[in-house]
Amino acid sequence: MKNFILLLFIALIGSGYSYAHTAFTLVSSEVKTVKAGDVASLEKGQSIGKREGSTLTFTEKEVRLVVITGPEDDMLSYRIQGVRNPTLAVPAGATLKILFINVDADMRHDVRFGHVMEPFDVVVDTAETAGTTKLPAGSADGTLQAEEIVVKANANGQYRYFCSVRGHAKGGMWGHIAVGVKPDPNAKPPARTEHVHSPDEDKDDEHKDHPAPTPTPSQHGDHKMPQPVPSPTPHGDHKMPQASPSPMGRTGHVQPGQTTSGGHSMQMSSTVDIGDPMNREGSGTSWLPDSSPMHAWSKMYADGGMLMLMGTQFLRYTQIGSTRDVSVAGKGGRSRFDAPNMFMAMYSRPLSDKSQLGLRVMASLDPLIERGYGYPLLYQSGELYHDQPIHDRQHPHDFISELAATYSYKTARDQSFFLYGAVVGEPALGPPMYLHRPSGMNNPDAPIGHHWQDASHITWGVVTGGYNFGKVKIEGSAFNGTEPDENRWAFDRLRLNSFSGRVSFNPTKDWAFQISHGYLKKPERSEPDLDHLRRTTASAMYNKQFSDTRNWASTFIWGQNYKEGEATNSFLFESNYTFDKNSIFGRIERVQKDGHELVIPHTDPIHEDVFWVGSYSLGYVRDIVKDKGIDVGLGGMLTANSNPTALVPYYGGTTHAGWQLFVRFRPSKMKH
Repeated sequence: MKNFILLLFIALIGSGYSYAHTAFTLVSSEVKTVKAGDVASLEKGQSIGKREGSTLTFTEKEVRLVVITGPEDDMLSYRIQGVRNPTLAVPAGATLKILFINVDADMRHDVRFGHVMEPFDVVVDTAETAGTTKLPAGSADGTLQAEEIVVKANANGQYRYFCSVRGHAKGGMWGHIAVGVKPDPNAKPPARTEHVHSPDEDKDDEHKDHPAPTPTPSQHGDHKMPQPVPSPTPHGDHKMPQASPSPMGRTGHVQPGQTTSGGHSMQMSSTVDIGDPMNREGSGTSWLPDSSPMHAWSKMYADGGMLMLMGTQFLRYTQIGSTRDVSVAGKGGRSRFDAPNMFMAMYSRPLSDKSQLGLRVMASLDPLIERGYGYPLLYQSGELYHDQPIHDRQHPHDFISELAATYSYKTARDQSFFLYGAVVGEPALGPPMYLHRPSGMNNPDAPIGHHWQDASHITWGVVTGGYNFGKVKIEGSAFNGTEPDENRWAFDRLRLNSFSGRVSFNPTKDWAFQISHGYLKKPERSEPDLDHLRRTTASAMYNKQFSDTRNWASTFIWGQNYKEGEATNSFLFESNYTFDKNSIFGRIERVQKDGHELVIPHTDPIHEDVFWVGSYSLGYVRDIVKDKGIDVGLGGMLTANSNPTALVPYYGGTTHAGWQLFVRFRPSKMKH
């Protein structure tokens, strides 16, 4: 078992480094100087893009551009063909021949291209980007520093160009570039900022500039820029109107990439906590990696409010192996047409510059579609149907599985606290529920370790409070530890008879860790004599977004239930790799279940024994409709299951095979 766990951790960590991705390659570079009076003349020699709003579209494979820094009243910006931070649309495989000129009188700047995502950190990682060196400010005699570079676009997708000087991209000095694809219609240039010099702004950051290659004659022989001709000052016709402030001046809850007038990065906030980015928001109050993709539809309102809708629907045929009778109360077989689903609405509204109210509703049509006996899933256990324990089937979820309100307040730039109260919701216990994890979203099946890891995501009565330190969050909950009853349409009795605590840690945008412990009173309706159990979980989640069309998400979870002096464990590793319209996903599970959970008759001596059971799945889905507001995918999955020989009298063997075919519907991924 130790080797098994070690293997999973190695696979999780290794997945993040398996697919290096460099969207642009620097072909050549040459540092130059130009006179301020010559800039306008140099601009006449560049390729002319078709302008639509703030987008410049180019059709030629070789695009020649002059990029200059913004004027004194908008210094954290670029100008290209007179447009402030335009979105650039270029063909697949385009070569960019760029003359970058720093016209700023007192600051260094550069321009770099790559797959980076806003919100930008103060120090931006330039390891997989290409661009110029940091050019010093101009001199008093009108001499400006410039650099001519040739950059090759390697892959299609939505990317960014930005200034890597400390704090500049975070302050709004960046723009979009679309290679071989249509520009995102929701992509907006960052708002104008009022920049204040920081003491450490001109210090070398931890990410050193990549040395430029020495140009060769063949690289530049045919690419000379026009000779300088005296002309008026460079910025006379490039004044931009002042950007309107966001509603109520709120610093957290706006469209991705916006900035405040003070130069601080603004981002779409989580509906739970004003201090969290939206992409970090998991189920309940749990955390995902900040780089996680979001499949949702959103609408912003003039008062700063935001509505977001998301969900997943599978239409499928599924069949499991073994010879066991998996019916409950005479209902259900080993195969079924069904439609697992989940729908969610989230709304948030600022109460002040530092505080926010949030509302969340999650619902499922399982009571109507899955009926009370659920769908076949080998070794799954938990809950009742017609007062009989369900086995080898996944129970349906309640029609309303979350109805919650939150209040959060920002106590400092990177700190906040929040309160979460739910008629039905999720306490601070376990990782994000499986339907909310990027690593598991394409898998229609629930994990067989669900009741060891994240089963408390539907709890009738929850109060949670937490404090967010930026990268670390500490929270505690009082909640109803008893699982929902059989009436999936009605509200259960509310009570607070249990408690839990959780520590979450997101050290980087790609990692999310949590460890939690809970005391659950009267947890199992199928075990009325069980007074309580203690559940402990730990998880590591990794997400790496290589481009707008390539993403790798992986999760490792350990969960333990301790009841009546005995501990049982569960282990899960799942992963999902998406490339273009394709996704490959899989899940490996090993879980300890006793005879009671597997509904072995009391008369059998093995009823009290504990068994290791396993489930191993591999699936594929292809989107036949993508990025049209809704994604429609066709997919399938193969599953192998294993159990010890002691269970052969019930399952007909030690290994079993299952399969399923499905159509998946979900909102398209939100663009940044």
